[in-house]
Amino acid sequence: MKKVVFAVVLLSSIIGFSQEKSTDSTKTKKVKVEGYIGFNANINDNLNLNKKLSDANLPELDSFIPELTFGFNIFAKKYSGDIEFGFLFAKPEEGNNEMKYRGFNTRLRVHYNVVNQEKFAFTTGLSLAYLGSQYDIYSKNNTIDLNDLEPNSNNGHVNVTNQMLYFGPSASVHLFRKSGFEVKLNAGYEFALTRGRYRSEFGSVLNNIGESGNNRFVFGITLL
Repeated sequence: MKKVVFAVVLLSSIIGFSQEKSTDSTKTKKVKVEGYIGFNANINDNLNLNKKLSDANLPELDSFIPELTFGFNIFAKKYSGDIEFGFLFAKPEEGNNEMKYRGFNTRLRVHYNVVNQEKFAFTTGLSLAYLGSQYDIYSKNNTIDLNDLEPNSNNGHVNVTNQMLYFGPSASVHLFRKSGFEVKLNAGYEFALTRGRYRSEFGSVLNNIGESGNNRFVFGITLL
């Protein structure tokens, strides 16, 4: 619920900001707000969880994780930025075992417009991102007997989650600004700030580990 409230407040701020107009009626509005869809490539440092998975001969999460994104881009005379929501998914497997990884990402970028031309722009600044992840590890040969739904009789499934806060520098290039097919290229390096300890929805976690210090590169393309 807190995430929803936070998103609503941010969107309200964006809408209010976009309605700012010049005091001179002969000028056009200062701020341009556009919705967008896009694709990010997240390249993570080695996760500590992967070491545990490798020791148990279980499928590991790849360093490259694709992310489908949508959001709102804001562009003013000197400053620009966006608020972005992303969905990550991966399904690695090893032998008879499989993992389903799902992530939900919220990112805020604030940039200074280093170059602001009619057809091209280059901006740079900072990004702040919050990522919630869920890992489900299970045996593909697992069977469920509907006549015996006692939890202790049904195993072969591991569920863990974690949450991470990232912060770091980023840059964007805006291309084809005067056409109907404007493209924005993003690049950034995000430092993992929080401990990122693992939890489970179905029990306590022993011999816990964290992901603090496991940073990531982010490359993306968005269509405005």
